[in-house]
Amino acid sequence: MLRSSTFGKTRKKILSDLQTHGAVVMRNFDLMKQPEGFERMWKALGMEACLDPLHSVAGRPVVSGKNAVYEAVNKPSRAKFFVGMHNEMVGKRTVRRAAFVCFKKAEVGGEFIIADGMRVMKDLKPDFLQRLYDRKIRFSSAQLPMGFMDKTGPLQPVLEPVLRSLLGVVVDMKVDFDVEMFWNRVDGQRVIQAHAPPQPPVIRHPDTGKPTWFCNIHSHSAVLRDARDGVLPETTGASKLNKSDVFYGDGSPIEVADLEHVDEVIRKNMEYVLMNEGDVVLVDNYRTMHGRNVFEGTRKHAVTWFK
Repeated sequence: MLRSSTFGKTRKKILSDLQTHGAVVMRNFDLMKQPEGFERMWKALGMEACLDPLHSVAGRPVVSGKNAVYEAVNKPSRAKFFVGMHNEMVGKRTVRRAAFVCFKKAEVGGEFIIADGMRVMKDLKPDFLQRLYDRKIRFSSAQLPMGFMDKTGPLQPVLEPVLRSLLGVVVDMKVDFDVEMFWNRVDGQRVIQAHAPPQPPVIRHPDTGKPTWFCNIHSHSAVLRDARDGVLPETTGASKLNKSDVFYGDGSPIEVADLEHVDEVIRKNMEYVLMNEGDVVLVDNYRTMHGRNVFEGTRKHAVTWFK
């Protein structure tokens, strides 16, 4: 059984590998089988924990508040949903690094998945990448069904801006990041969506200055999500509202062929990591996307975010 001091001694090598490769996989450690040992590991590496980007909306359960450990996507109701590849960010808020830990692996599936954003960027078609960079993208993180609006007749164009403004005020009181409310139509039904501000799909890494894909099309696109998940049981509670999608910066839809191109390239670059109890994957969030495979049984994975 290795002690946390072992990580202190190898700190420079581990952090160097993390910057070079974007992720480091650590296996067969008893120390990280419990939240307290997991915390000792990342503290020995000199990492400083930060709040979950979703903390203002209580979007992720806490495994151990004392140890800054948040639950990953383990809920049985989400087991059949493939978590698409993404960098952790909410609006313009993000984290620098993350440590994902396995406290119990699922009986079947549930692999942690990573993909190198620099490789993804190089594999995308240059004309598509330029078009997306020029037009920027915006993400919808929630939507409210408003089908009753189609029954308001001539009052609809009067009511829509009023409701949009009212809901915008309510959302602003709930979250501490910028959102804009947009009317849309999904599967023929009138909905109102909360959109993040437009952003570029490529950024420069804050440490290396190298460009990298930093864009959550794969996880947020409704087209790609429906294609891979098919017909699944309807979710309940907040999950019914937290339906994401992606658009160009002006709110217009991205062509299906372009979405499928992104899916093809990211799938080509995905690496499945089967984690056992005590295994940890360190991730450079600016460079490396992460996701999760579908699973059966009980899965207990967690994460700590770092400044």
